Amino acid sequence: MDAKIQELTEKIYNEGVKQGQAEADRLIAEAETRAGKIEADATARAEEIIKSAERRASELKKNTESELRLYTAQLVDSLKSSISDQIQGEVAKSSVQALSSDPAFIRSFILKIAESFDLTRGVEISTADAEGLRSYFTSHAKSLLESGVSIRSVAGKPTDFSIAPKDGSFKVQFGEAEFIELFKSFLRPEMNQMLF
Repeated sequence: MDAKIQELTEKIYNEGVKQGQAEADRLIAEAETRAGKIEADATARAEEIIKSAERRASELKKNTESELRLYTAQLVDSLKSSISDQIQGEVAKSSVQALSSDPAFIRSFILKIAESFDLTRGVEISTADAEGLRSYFTSHAKSLLESGVSIRSVAGKPTDFSIAPKDGSFKVQFGEAEFIELFKSFLRPEMNQMLF
């Protein structure tokens, strides 16, 4: 009887071990399946996040480059305008002072305006007169540039630019700090904060 009990005990034990092993194998397979799904989901989510970040970075780069081109163009236009305004102002001022000291010229100028005045069209400067004026202002602008021009303000922003003759042409000189400050004034605040 002991042998039968021993045999029965071993049979129950072996069946329990087999069932336990089968359950363990099933749980391991299920856990591996879940782990594989979790890993696949995490990988897909990570790829989605990376693609989204790359897309946003690309858009930001494109927008930044576009804004930099725009602000650079605005800065250059503003600087050109400041240079032009200063030169025109100096040439006009010196021209008016020189001309106003010549009473004969003023009389002939007023007479010429009165002769060519037409209520419907206003005053016209003839082509010959326009060429004379153009050459007069060109020579005075050149002499003004040759003596050196300093720009203290561009678009209402303080700066320190100068234009001086060099090697037969003219050179615009400015410090890096002044240029950065002027350039920063043209950038939107968030672009400014990001770059500087």
